[in-house]
Amino acid sequence: MLHPATELRKINDQVGYGIFATQSIPQGTITWALDPLDQIFDLTKTEQLDHQCRELLTKYTWVNTHGQRILCWDFGRFMNHNCEANSYGLGNCQFEIAIRHIAAGEELTSDYATINLEEPLVCQCGSSRCRGIITLEHLEDIAPNCDALIRSAFTRIHEVQQPLWHWIES
Repeated sequence: MLHPATELRKINDQVGYGIFATQSIPQGTITWALDPLDQIFDLTKTEQLDHQCRELLTKYTWVNTHGQRILCWDFGRFMNHNCEANSYGLGNCQFEIAIRHIAAGEELTSDYATINLEEPLVCQCGSSRCRGIITLEHLEDIAPNCDALIRSAFTRIHEVQQPLWHWIES
């Protein structure tokens, strides 16, 4: 479930769509939470799909720590990668949190190196800190900074409005 102050917008033909803040989202705000309508595909269920469906599933899902593919029922599946992401997942990715203030009109992004990326991704983020090709191996390099950003944001979790709090299990 995406934060309610977001909307889907087309970026361009090359990137496609992205999720944008419709109002200011403070650091420490939960930006996305796993909810009961999200579909969870285990390996058996994935292998039963035809080739075209598996390709779509690979494009629009992320892999959790149990090796399951998560397909967001809402526009969460359109959250793009950025090497300087403004939202990171916690633990086994039951939710994501804004690691810094996200301005109205700004795209919400995640770092795909943190979501069990299976194949290298040619990055198109345009960040001055762009890593070029994103792989799971980058996680080791970025983990200390990610942890520090998440810790800083998490200290504010009870100070800001949390419209998605209902979806957090624990």
